[in-house]
Amino acid sequence: MYRYFLPYQIDMLSKAVSISEDIVSDAFSLTNDYWKKNTFEVKTLQHERIDVPTGTYAHLSKYANNFEEKNCGTDNKSLYKIIVIDPQVLKATRGIPKILKPFFVYIITHELIHILRFSKFECVVTNTQKEEEEEIVHNLTNKVLTPIKIRYLDLVIDYFKGKIVKLSLN
Repeated sequence: MYRYFLPYQIDMLSKAVSISEDIVSDAFSLTNDYWKKNTFEVKTLQHERIDVPTGTYAHLSKYANNFEEKNCGTDNKSLYKIIVIDPQVLKATRGIPKILKPFFVYIITHELIHILRFSKFECVVTNTQKEEEEEIVHNLTNKVLTPIKIRYLDLVIDYFKGKIVKLSLN
């Protein structure tokens, strides 16, 4: 049986999305209109059933293109969906709020950097390039988040770098 996020954890995720959006915007000097043209929504596995491999904390998909009626080809709008995998995140963090918030910031920042690469740099990833793309985004995520001062974010970064195996406050 899966465990899903509780309402206060969903609220924490929502706040992490705002924080991550600001972090990525600042780190890559994005304009205020960038996220309007590259709209994303965040759902959880509880609300979006998908098959995911073990150890996956979020899944990103581009699910539509809208073309507005304007005179410029750059007026298209990309739409993305980030699905946060509740059971995997809760297993890794054990649902500890002090760890959950920076964990959310890390995974959402990671997915937003994917969106940035797909949209701004027109990065297209084939099945054979997925590992390489993940490594690039992982490194960018670490670089962007390392100077950010959020309590226990350094612990989460070490976890994703493989320096620690288990997230713990001890």
